[in-house]
Amino acid sequence: MNKLGIYHRVQPDCITTFNEKIIDRATRTPNKTVFIQLNEACEETSNLSYRKLIHNSIGVSKQLLEHHKKGDRCLIAIPGGAEFITAFLGCILSGIIAVPTILPKRNKPNSRFWSIVQDSNPVCVLTSNDTRELVESQLEASENTTHIKNIVNVEISNTEYLSYELPEVQPDDIAFLQYTSGSVGRPKGIMVSQKNLFHNSGIIKRSFNHTSKLVSVSWLPPFHDMGLIGCMLQPIFVGGVIIIIQPSDFIRNPSLWFQAISKYKATTVGCPNFGLDYCVEKITEPNANAMNLSSLKVLFCGSEPVRENSLRSFADKFSSLNFKNEVFLPCYGLAEATLMVSGISQNEEPGYFYADRIKISANQIVVKTSDYHNMISYSSCGRTWNHTEVLIVDPNTRYLLPENMVGEVWVMNDSVCKGYWNKPIETAEVFHAFTNDNYKGPCLRTGDLGFLSNNQLYITGRLKELIIVRGVNLIPNDIENVVDKCHPALQGNGCAVFSIEHENSEQLVVVQEIKRVHMNSFNQDEIIQAIQSAVAEHFELSVYAIVVIYPMGLPKTTSGKIQRIECRKLYLEDNLRMVFSWQKEEHIQELGDVDADTVTAGHIMNWIKNWLGAKLGIDPRQIESEQPILSLGLDSITAVELETELNARFATDIFVGDFFENNTIECIAKVAFKNSVQEKVT
Repeated sequence: MNKLGIYHRVQPDCITTFNEKIIDRATRTPNKTVFIQLNEACEETSNLSYRKLIHNSIGVSKQLLEHHKKGDRCLIAIPGGAEFITAFLGCILSGIIAVPTILPKRNKPNSRFWSIVQDSNPVCVLTSNDTRELVESQLEASENTTHIKNIVNVEISNTEYLSYELPEVQPDDIAFLQYTSGSVGRPKGIMVSQKNLFHNSGIIKRSFNHTSKLVSVSWLPPFHDMGLIGCMLQPIFVGGVIIIIQPSDFIRNPSLWFQAISKYKATTVGCPNFGLDYCVEKITEPNANAMNLSSLKVLFCGSEPVRENSLRSFADKFSSLNFKNEVFLPCYGLAEATLMVSGISQNEEPGYFYADRIKISANQIVVKTSDYHNMISYSSCGRTWNHTEVLIVDPNTRYLLPENMVGEVWVMNDSVCKGYWNKPIETAEVFHAFTNDNYKGPCLRTGDLGFLSNNQLYITGRLKELIIVRGVNLIPNDIENVVDKCHPALQGNGCAVFSIEHENSEQLVVVQEIKRVHMNSFNQDEIIQAIQSAVAEHFELSVYAIVVIYPMGLPKTTSGKIQRIECRKLYLEDNLRMVFSWQKEEHIQELGDVDADTVTAGHIMNWIKNWLGAKLGIDPRQIESEQPILSLGLDSITAVELETELNARFATDIFVGDFFENNTIECIAKVAFKNSVQEKVT
């Protein structure tokens, strides 16, 4: 055990773990504010100094070590805020492995939550006042939680520990498990060590040129690697400040992010590509009097493909707010490498490679072109830092490829994680790869395709069949397992799911075989609704297109494996053996104003139907009043948009959670009407 005092100073050159870095920051600048939480009105609801953060984290560590030991797993079921960061640091200070997770939902499938619980096998759970009742009720309802011995409530206090004992933590010890996908079947918990976390934080610091003057504003969820490591832990690593906004508040009002940047004069912020597009779409009239982005030095963009159009549109739209194009810092990374692999430096502008689309498709050779019609644009993801080596490898022969040739991206550095929790076969395959020509390794196989040109990394696509929609990683097989069971007319093991690019974003496509016995007796609308509902309920995503095909129409290997890439190609060429298809269409319909004094529940119900029809590409006349609102394929972002517009239009008080209780449209309208009447009375 290490007996340390809060004023125990660690020599900077001797620091090798993130734990030592936390203690060092609290020792050097105890009274500096490190954490600020904002509400939807951009008002502070909580803040922590480095001193208060370290003492509260030690308090959590002491509670955990009373009943558990170093190496045990602890589930963190807290959505964000001061309690989350305190819980996370409390775990890693004690040597207990933190397992950040999404919260379960009432009356809704919680497959991701339970898959994480079952895979990590935690002995305790950390909750907060806001989440304890929900988590306890979910755990009590399950028969598979006997391994959970303790539920601890994290509360911020003023208690201080002038001396304390904690287990010795070594660089190779696991700090936390990062679960990356919305996996229903076999989730993979990435083992992030203290060394991984320390090294990757150093990469981010160097690329972004961070100092203790860093001020960051983040709306990204803390159970996501970019939100946790890139936004929440990086300021602690360099001695800066992090301001947190709830993700749902950003979705309701993305200008809140800009307001916080202006208020606190933020220097670094991060955002996936879809977030940039969302700001451009939703902030229709940027208010230069209330928002000023001139303090920004870095807006890093990663987590999904970085698109030139998105960067240019964002820069053009918000130039009136003093946003400068050189602030963009496109980067590349993945959770298996802790977070960041490469990025352009802070003093560079984004770079683009304009390649010949035909030649790159034919032989994977990248050739520059000025022919607009055959051109494809790739954003540079910069160069590597801190002794990181990126190799471009032929995925079939495992031979190194030369510059300007597309292959699989392999990575070597101290940020590459230890592997997948309790999955030795997958760990060996992904984390311990060697090249065949010079036996270079061990390397991380990223599953991403890219090329190197002038020491810059460009990502062109994915070798693995991972789907990334709005920054969320999804495994096709997980969605397919849900879809082919959602309706009796659908063939088991007869579904292929993939994404396509439409209007500068990735959209989800479902191709599904019908059973032969149902060929002459199926209800098309019923099947479409069943698929939309299943995907929305399990993954909080909406489907862009559905194609139902003849039996045996899905391309498969001789061993029966689904060929998703071939299926995607047939879909784009319109060569699938189609029974029927559906595609989201934009139903432009004037919703009109309703007199607030004469509004009825019927008015509200019709307004909801028209709104859903326009947003989801459904004829409003086909939407039934008794239909559960989730069955229409409402994803989480669309639900927040509906909540915001419904409340603004009718002066009501509907909460987004009401949509996920499987309520009908009629029920939602009646509750909204009742709330609206009560508002008028009061």
